[in-house]
This record gives sequence, C-alpha cells and structure tokens, in this order.
Amino acid sequence: MWELFSRQPMFMSTPVAIEFTDATVVVVSPRQISTSLGAEQAILQLDTGKYFSLNPVGARVWQLLAQPRSIGEVLATLLTEYEVPADRCRADLLALIGKLQVAGLVEVRSA
Repeated sequence: MWELFSRQPMFMSTPVAIEFTDATVVVVSPRQISTSLGAEQAILQLDTGKYFSLNPVGARVWQLLAQPRSIGEVLATLLTEYEVPADRCRADLLALIGKLQVAGLVEVRSA
C-alpha cells in the first residue's frame, strides 16, 4: 500500500502552505540524527529533541534526500519503484517534504 507516513501521528496536523516546484532541491538537515528501524526510519531533531518516524515509503524518501536532490528527481524515482498514480505520488511527496521542513528535518533550496 502506498503511504509516506507512519500510521501514528508524526507531525502537527496543521496544513503546510509552501509551494515547491520540480526544480526545488531538498536535503536532510545536519540538525538531526536518524537510524533505520527495519524498513522504517526514526529521526531525532536535535534542536527540539522531538522524535519522528517514517514508514517504509517515507524512509525511502529520506534515503533519497541524504544527498541534495530535486523534487522532480525524487518523484521520478518513486514512480519507478512504486505502483502509484503520479498525481497522488506528487501530492504525498510535497506534503511530506513540507512537514519535514516545518519540523526542521530538511533544508529546502531553490534551484
């Protein structure tokens, strides 16, 4: 099943109103530490001391963002690895990146 988030709440439920393009570059923040827990990912944000978790698909996104990548690159990779409609993949990916940014777990750069 296609999901980016763990079943338990990972972030605040407030919508994130940030616009990204396929050229926007994203990379994990140096202000976090993370580890794999099986197929999932556990992340500690060092400034806030809050822990977060990603399910296997979210963990794959996290792996891809270990190096600076454009949203378009991440999206293309996910579409080759998972059977999911492109519009749903894009919407879920953008929502995840927005939430990761708000939590201080990734850095977002304009291309």
